Amino acid sequence: MKGYPTCKTCGMLMTEFDDWAWYTCPECGNRVKIIDGSVTWYDEIFGENEKEHYSDFDLADFCRGGYLTED
Repeated sequence: MKGYPTCKTCGMLMTEFDDWAWYTCPECGNRVKIIDGSVTWYDEIFGENEKEHYSDFDLADFCRGGYLTED
């Protein structure tokens, strides 16, 4: 990826990067995940009317029917 992505909310460069996949806008706090060219905005995952998981354990419970394993 060349340079930083542009925030879809305020148009600023999203210069804060977590060294994995998430870019954050320093102006408005909007977030975007970019992995291998695939772009996903934070509000598409955790926006209104979306299920929110507050920990990996909650997500594992949801995805695996209640059991968390190390696999």
